[in-house]
Amino acid sequence: MAVSIDTVYQTVQALANKEQRGYITPQEFNLFANQAQDDIFEQYLYDLEAMRAQRPQQHQLGDSVTHIIEKLYPWYSLQTVTGGTFLPSVGHIGEIFLNQGGPRRTLKKIDPDTVGDLLNSTFHLKGFTDAVYFDDGHKRIQVWDKTGQITMGITCETIQGRPTLPYWGYTIVNEKPTYDATTTNDFDLDRSEQTDLVIKILKLAGISIEDQQLYQGAQAEDSLNTQQENK
Repeated sequence: MAVSIDTVYQTVQALANKEQRGYITPQEFNLFANQAQDDIFEQYLYDLEAMRAQRPQQHQLGDSVTHIIEKLYPWYSLQTVTGGTFLPSVGHIGEIFLNQGGPRRTLKKIDPDTVGDLLNSTFHLKGFTDAVYFDDGHKRIQVWDKTGQITMGITCETIQGRPTLPYWGYTIVNEKPTYDATTTNDFDLDRSEQTDLVIKILKLAGISIEDQQLYQGAQAEDSLNTQQENK
């Protein structure tokens, strides 16, 4: 379920106006809303890579990886690596998979020189038990196992596209902006991001209206929220 932009707007205005700290115009809010959504979306990609890098040491991160992928689901797909070499030309590339000889396997990325060393050493070749891949230029890879280069049955995760532009639609009634659902675009993010969106927009608003107290208050809320999520 998407996040209602009107709910976020009303919450932001209520907090910003607390103790007469200021007013955020609809134009400013829409700019901040777009920036906040982009920041959260980019953080998904960063966190996914970071958690996967830590996964061998911290097995409990497996659920966190699944949780982030679920949030990215509207933009997530598995695509064929053409000829086993050419990655999709657009989008963020995640893990690489081999779909041959049983269940799909996640391929490990290694240095290309290491592949050569493994293939040229009888001793190391015995330990070359699974396929691996390495980068071979922009949007290109090579997949190898001990029998040689593999060009079939290779897929990859891709994150394509971005969230649509959020927009709090409004009309002017008695010189005041009034919510207009017909021209509104809600946030594309998961409902669980509502609090983070409010906090990030408040932080941006605090910078814009040069209200250091408002900014620091939002920063404190952001830190507290992060601590609670990490428990």
